Amino acid sequence: MLEVLNSSLDGLLIVFFWKTFIFMMLGISLGMIFGLIPGLSGLTGMSLLLPIAIGLPPESAIAFLLGMYSVTTQTDAIPAVLIGVPGTSAAQATYLDGYPMAKRGEAGRALSASYFASVWGTLVSTVVIVLFLPVLRSVIDNFASPEFFMTSLFGLMLASSLVGTSVARGLTVAAVGLLLSTVGFAEYARQSRFASDIPYLEAGIPIVPIALGLFALPEAMDMLLKRSSISGRSANIGKGSGAMAGFRDTLIYRWLVIRAGVIGCVAGMIPGLGGTVAEWLSYGHAVQSAKDKSMFGRGDVRGVIAPESGTAAQKPGALVPTLALGIPGNAAMAVMMGALLIIGIRPGPDMLFENLHTTFQMTWTVVVSNLIVAFLCLWLGRHLVKICFVRAEIIAPTIFCFMIVGAMLATNSFGDIVLFGIFGVVGYTFKHSDWPRVPLIIGFVLGGLLENNLWITTRRYDAGFLIERPIVVVLEIMIVAIIASIVLSRIRKHRTAPQPVESFED
Repeated sequence: MLEVLNSSLDGLLIVFFWKTFIFMMLGISLGMIFGLIPGLSGLTGMSLLLPIAIGLPPESAIAFLLGMYSVTTQTDAIPAVLIGVPGTSAAQATYLDGYPMAKRGEAGRALSASYFASVWGTLVSTVVIVLFLPVLRSVIDNFASPEFFMTSLFGLMLASSLVGTSVARGLTVAAVGLLLSTVGFAEYARQSRFASDIPYLEAGIPIVPIALGLFALPEAMDMLLKRSSISGRSANIGKGSGAMAGFRDTLIYRWLVIRAGVIGCVAGMIPGLGGTVAEWLSYGHAVQSAKDKSMFGRGDVRGVIAPESGTAAQKPGALVPTLALGIPGNAAMAVMMGALLIIGIRPGPDMLFENLHTTFQMTWTVVVSNLIVAFLCLWLGRHLVKICFVRAEIIAPTIFCFMIVGAMLATNSFGDIVLFGIFGVVGYTFKHSDWPRVPLIIGFVLGGLLENNLWITTRRYDAGFLIERPIVVVLEIMIVAIIASIVLSRIRKHRTAPQPVESFED
């Protein structure tokens, strides 16, 4: 435990090193904008900033990306509360009670409560991770290639089945991501695959054009097609800041904050769930645990505190599977994991042992970023909301120019632009035809890990590893349970669906 505490202190000192701190503040500033603008998100921001980050030193790149990602779910509460338009999908539950509070003149109280709940939720999640870390280290110490293969497969199955409205579509898109990860030269097979003698494809497909095309370009296109301001509603800021009232609310409902923080942390640790699920689980818990439920949906501050605490807590939680197991906790962590691999940091057991200080740097970056942005929002909130009313014709072309430059930075090849355009069309089509995009990027990132671990496993172990290694057996049972739950839910839906009335003609 002493080693964990020493590494935690080392990670905190790295965060406050002047160069790292400057890049974190730059990321925070951009993250506040991504959270404020409805339609953008931490995932979009991660995709846009990825080309810049991969050219930085590892500590600065981590601070830059995580500083941006950490704060989007704090500033997204501003448009959700003031104008009734959630900045990201993770602010939808906050809108249910935050907007009614704003309409009766308590916007300052609602926003203050959301900021401080996010800070407390992040701290709760960090404490849970520190307490959980010794157990995780002992488990990870017994991992070898069979366990990593099965863990990656479990994470891919879980993420694909939980994202989107159709499990079949999620698994199909994940399979496409896995297929894309095989493009290029395979070192262990000593042959080129699916490259068709195209030099650009020999080194494999870079992640930057894929991420930008799938997630950033569709949002910019939708903004441009609106031909109006991002939000047409007026902001009801209300009288007074309400900062102290919101702070007192988080202290009064401190046990709700702690419980929601634990729920969010656990949701973050489970690959595929993400902030939206953490938010609704926390909001549902707040409603179920309340003695008086009459004000929920009509301006109950508990309906702001719980989801904001849960959403913030899932971000440190999502770092655990990403760093310890090499399984992205959510789509943004998939992009983050791609960045880590590019800058020379390989997720896995080393992140809990030799590189534990780097793990804690990432955790503390999330905590410190939330603290800083809470005070910035309290100070600048009245002015920040004005960004929501900038015309889309101004913002969208600017973002598009950044995307073009960012895509070119992947390999400095015209092929990056072509790839960016192709996946932009795919992303836009998927978004407007109810096909999930997240499993594709997760499948692409996990593809190399799955393939390499499968290759090593088949060479070093025989088929007996499937029944002889306890962790593998547990993961197999969990995968079977996922498949069984999918099949049973489909059978249940089929049985409860109304049967068509047969008509007979004479």
